[in-house]
Amino acid sequence: MRSILDLLLPHRCAGCGVPASLWCLACAATLRLFPVVRPGLLDAHALSPYSGPARRAVLALKERGRRELAPVLGAALAGALPEVRAGPYALVPAPSRPAAARSRYGQHMAAVAAACAGVVGAPVTPVLTLSGRARDSLGLSPAARETNLRGRIHCAREPPRHAVLLDDVITTGATAIACRTALQEAGTKTVTVLTFTATT
Repeated sequence: MRSILDLLLPHRCAGCGVPASLWCLACAATLRLFPVVRPGLLDAHALSPYSGPARRAVLALKERGRRELAPVLGAALAGALPEVRAGPYALVPAPSRPAAARSRYGQHMAAVAAACAGVVGAPVTPVLTLSGRARDSLGLSPAARETNLRGRIHCAREPPRHAVLLDDVITTGATAIACRTALQEAGTKTVTVLTFTATT
């Protein structure tokens, strides 16, 4: 049904709804890299607060099935990478819960990471998995989010020596911290976190 609608209707900007564009220049101009500060989270950066056009783009990709937006987010993250990390490194997408991935037709951040890699030329190593025992974090307190993820993000195979962890949003920082911990326990030496949005 989605494919049929895409043929019949023009694309609309995921940020503002302007027709004939997935992500218009005005919405792209709202992105500004900034450091994300959370207790226990180091070397983390985001392109936008979780509001306005960027928030709408994330929700369109994750919750409304607009998979065509993965290259948009990937290109934006690729543009910021030289400001936060020098190579060599591998791109590691943050994992979704298995149930969430099924409802979104796959791991959405893996698609974003692949698009990012196509621009910067770095390899993608989707080594992290999130246990199905983890609950949806929506509505959980920071402490509950940390408890929910403790011991439930794992490296499925040998991780890269140097990693850039990519995600769509940082809220409390619990997911990024759990991902960093899993990578470092498996042997990764350095981890930089880069996300499209972060709550403020």
